[in-house]
Amino acid sequence: MCLGGMIALMICFSLLQAQTYVWKGGYPLVVDPDSITFTAPDYSVRVDTAKDAPLPSYDITYLTQDYAGRPIWMSARLTLTSTHEKNRKINKMALFNHYTICRWDQCPTGGVFDLQLAAIGLGYAVVSPDYEGFGASGDRLQAYCYGMANGRSSLDALLAAREWLLKEGYELGDTLVNYGYSQGAQTSVAALRLSQTEYKDRVHFMKTIVGDGPYNLGLTYKTFLEWKRISQPIVLPMFVIAANELEGMGLSYKQMFKEPLASNVRNWIFSKLFDTSELASFIGHDSLHYYMQPAYIDSTSAEVQRVLAEVEKQLLTTGWVPDADTDLKLYHSLKDDLVSPSNTVELYRFFEQKGATKVVLDTTSLTAGHLDSGTTFLYKVSTDLQTVGKE
Repeated sequence: MCLGGMIALMICFSLLQAQTYVWKGGYPLVVDPDSITFTAPDYSVRVDTAKDAPLPSYDITYLTQDYAGRPIWMSARLTLTSTHEKNRKINKMALFNHYTICRWDQCPTGGVFDLQLAAIGLGYAVVSPDYEGFGASGDRLQAYCYGMANGRSSLDALLAAREWLLKEGYELGDTLVNYGYSQGAQTSVAALRLSQTEYKDRVHFMKTIVGDGPYNLGLTYKTFLEWKRISQPIVLPMFVIAANELEGMGLSYKQMFKEPLASNVRNWIFSKLFDTSELASFIGHDSLHYYMQPAYIDSTSAEVQRVLAEVEKQLLTTGWVPDADTDLKLYHSLKDDLVSPSNTVELYRFFEQKGATKVVLDTTSLTAGHLDSGTTFLYKVSTDLQTVGKE
């Protein structure tokens, strides 16, 4: 669930000014924000004025909930255009949810700017959340593929950004879209679900566009076992580690992984010092049997069944009834070598069975493996966004 080799604009910033603005979230929290010990770097709201990054950018730190529903500071980047700032008016906003990252500086507030181009180039203001484990919450293990938790913190980032813009005197329009690729697709669908349930009176997406997402982690794990290899070998360890650590499963990494991964989980993954390509080179092979212990690649084992019981809690095709007019575009490459297309087919059937009539499944536009299809997805999003409000 990683995206590399894409069109990227790395924003390196030198700050000329910083002002603090903290938003308390979109629902009651029985907590005094001043009572929370905030040990992460102070991102607050910052203006990016670097010469090679002319787009106005603000990093917002806001109070939301972590994966377990506890209060936590998280961060997101708000990117505007010079026209937005000149006119103090924003007609269109986009929520962009990022793909898998492993290194601490690859999050939006770290300066990575790539798939946001699809929206910013069409005049959208873009909110890009970091997710738990990056940016302001960088002292934590990332809540990897915790779809609903990441979806909630993303919606709170969006609401925090909107409230700050209004406070600064911006006029805001009603056009709001939501998109993401890979892990970001899972987060985007979770955000869509929350926008139609808990956040129904505050957020309405005119369109959601997602590509090659793991909407069913149990199905994804089972597919890994069937395929016996995956193009990004770090992905399986990452979501098993997240379940183990965040749910307190108490599983031994020596019993889960083979060497050298078994002895380097903290040095390689917890440290957030390496990207997915570097981690793949450390592992040294894309075959599961090379780095996973037999019990964790045997679909009938008690170990696998225990992990499945945890990761299937993130299932997005149960527990809600989508709005009939949900406008959702689902992309998935049939040649995806990381996330099985069956994830998206299953999601499409869920919406279809629930009576959503504006959901479109496209399995022909993306024609490459997982990483390369991300580039095509960028262009498809740009095309699709041009039709928003014109259907």
